[in-house]
Amino acid sequence: MRKTSIVLVFALLPVTLPAADADTQALLDEVRTLTEKSRQQRAADRWLQRALDDLVARYDWPWRKELLSDDFRDGDYQNDPTWQVVNGRFWVARGRGLRSRVDEADTNTGGQQPASVEEALVGALLEQAFGGGQRTERQAQTTRSRPGEPNVIRLNQAITNAFAVDTEFSLEAPDGPGRFALALLQGNDGRYGYRLRVQGGTDGFVELERVRGGRGGIVEHARLKESITDGARHRLAWRQAPNGQVTVELDGQPLIEVRDKAFRDGYQQLVLSHFGGDLTLNSIRVSGSD
Repeated sequence: MRKTSIVLVFALLPVTLPAADADTQALLDEVRTLTEKSRQQRAADRWLQRALDDLVARYDWPWRKELLSDDFRDGDYQNDPTWQVVNGRFWVARGRGLRSRVDEADTNTGGQQPASVEEALVGALLEQAFGGGQRTERQAQTTRSRPGEPNVIRLNQAITNAFAVDTEFSLEAPDGPGRFALALLQGNDGRYGYRLRVQGGTDGFVELERVRGGRGGIVEHARLKESITDGARHRLAWRQAPNGQVTVELDGQPLIEVRDKAFRDGYQQLVLSHFGGDLTLNSIRVSGSD
């Protein structure tokens, strides 16, 4: 009984403290240690143990290692870090960020469904393997290499299983809803991982997909109350804790809170796909767990 009371006291303390505070994080580290000890010794009731796990996941900040940070101020998306165009046209506008423009009709022509991002990645790898890699990056910037598919750019980057992706972007779409997606994918073929889809317009939404074998399945869907195709800067935060707790926030407002731990390993690719409208990625930062 005494052990349970001590655990409960520690659990209540962090609620009134800011999550980003260093002292709070130190206290949470102690709570986590105490929580694990109580689990091993079965010193707490099941409901209290679950409450402790949820509390630590909610207020903890396990993403303490910066893995990637790019604001494109150097005007070159190929320089530290090195982004690779898979399809379409991307360029850097100084003082703004990484840009892409896609006519909504471009990705819905001929009655055919565009190939998946994973298929586009595999196609790019095959091109490079069998001689298609002679196409220069300059050409990739000025021509659509695969009409009917989204603009796609990727970054080969090791990312831990628990991650925090923070971006600033702006989206304009006078002729359609405007759509883009961020994905964290495993391996060179990118057939497994997670994808976060964002759509603007009157039927705007944010949607988390789990990718298995190149096919996406919806994990959680949240509708947007306000339009994001206004050309203004918006902040998108996508985080997954070590226990699988996923949160997605747009301009500081929570949209998705779900637990999903389909993958135990980390990721090797960060992929940006742009399906429609005028997109500017102002900055992106990815942090991981130790």
